[in-house]
Amino acid sequence: MIYPMKPHGQLLLTTGQLHLTEPADSRFAKTVMELSHHLQVPTGMPMYALLSVISTTCQGRYRIKLPTNQVRPLSLAILIIVSSGGRKSTLLKHILAPLLKVEREERQAYRQRLEEQEAKIAQWEAERDGLLRFLKRQRSKGLSTDMDKNALKLHDSGRPDRPRRFRLAFEDATDASLFTHLAHEMPSASLITAEGKTLFDSAMFKAFGKLNALLSGDRITVDRANKAPLELDEVSLGILAMTQPGVLQAHLEKRGDEAREAGLYARLLVSQPESLSGQRFLNPEAPALTWDSWQEGKARLETLARENRQLLFAPEMEPTLLAFDDEASQMWVQYYNEIEAEMQPGGRFEHSQDHASKLAEIAARTAGSLHLFEGEEGFIRSKTLLQAIDLCNWSSTHFHSVFQPLPQACRDAEQLNTWFQDHRNRGIQFLRRTSVRQCCPSALRNRDRLLAAIEELQMSGHVLQFMDRKTAMLNIMPERGQNYY
Repeated sequence: MIYPMKPHGQLLLTTGQLHLTEPADSRFAKTVMELSHHLQVPTGMPMYALLSVISTTCQGRYRIKLPTNQVRPLSLAILIIVSSGGRKSTLLKHILAPLLKVEREERQAYRQRLEEQEAKIAQWEAERDGLLRFLKRQRSKGLSTDMDKNALKLHDSGRPDRPRRFRLAFEDATDASLFTHLAHEMPSASLITAEGKTLFDSAMFKAFGKLNALLSGDRITVDRANKAPLELDEVSLGILAMTQPGVLQAHLEKRGDEAREAGLYARLLVSQPESLSGQRFLNPEAPALTWDSWQEGKARLETLARENRQLLFAPEMEPTLLAFDDEASQMWVQYYNEIEAEMQPGGRFEHSQDHASKLAEIAARTAGSLHLFEGEEGFIRSKTLLQAIDLCNWSSTHFHSVFQPLPQACRDAEQLNTWFQDHRNRGIQFLRRTSVRQCCPSALRNRDRLLAAIEELQMSGHVLQFMDRKTAMLNIMPERGQNYY
């Protein structure tokens, strides 16, 4: 496609423009606003949490076809950062209720199928024993057993299969158990937790390569000791992690650079809404709450979740493809190109190209989920895509504030200056550069990184380098002058 085809009447890559703040008649918008108001949580929490649950119900049965003809999964990885007391668990309890209801129903059905299967296996084994006894008698009589061997082989091929278990949402699962579920139970699942530390500390979150591949919808092979390898192809994995800022910061300090380099964070939709703590007052005279929009949304989620039952009996069925109409396709191409233009030097995404490279695709995935939640038929329309773009734009601003996509030297300089500030507070003005390297934060003890950080601080006037005979020194309070002696 050639850009511009038929440009949208305005720029699509806005800085967090959100049409949900305007009167909206979509099921998604009304449900989000009702959850936000009734549970007294900031809009960004139910907006992205609900989006994750919608995606979880859809990702197994559907795929999105991009205007470039590439086919992508609908699965999403979402990170919501809220301080303790922000009602994460309360919100999660509400939005997961439809999925858990369907899972409870399916657990009962699974028990019944398991009992039926045990009866079939008992009959199958009895018939097999009969064939073996007959085969032995034929041998003892010196008669031909070729036909009997063929009958036994045919019978063995008809051993009743073990029934599959229905489950869409996991809170705390090992990588081995989740991989096994995706390979042998259902080819779709999501990790959903209100305690992000559980996910950050899990073996699953440390397996960046496999996690990235699953989020992208790629095929992976999981080797296991003394067991056949697991072949995961055409499976869908989603993530919703709700966590506190401190927990996230600890994770970033420990494994942030590694995860960012591996491309994991680039796949995230991030929301860090302002807390409503201190503003959630009770009004005893307020009318009773009505949950009309949520009841409608909950019913739709149950319907979408039940559609996944087909995966129990036909896990290799071809997913249904969703596609954009002509106007929406043109809009998506324009959005893609606006993002691409901002990756140039001086652009918004100059230092976050990993994040930018995924943004248009995430918008398409989001649009597919919203299209299904609204109960729309046929092609995805521009109205739905615009709402998805809004969600991605707003998330993009939060991504940048959380992950600080500054050059490494700038980030190191900030960290080093914080360390220097502790010395300034104690009245220390001069430091030997060798002492700084020995005692500064461990990540900065690499000579090249330390020198680059010092250069950044010197250019900004926070530090002045000088030589005392043959010793390299730092004046960390240059505004006081250079009276070292």
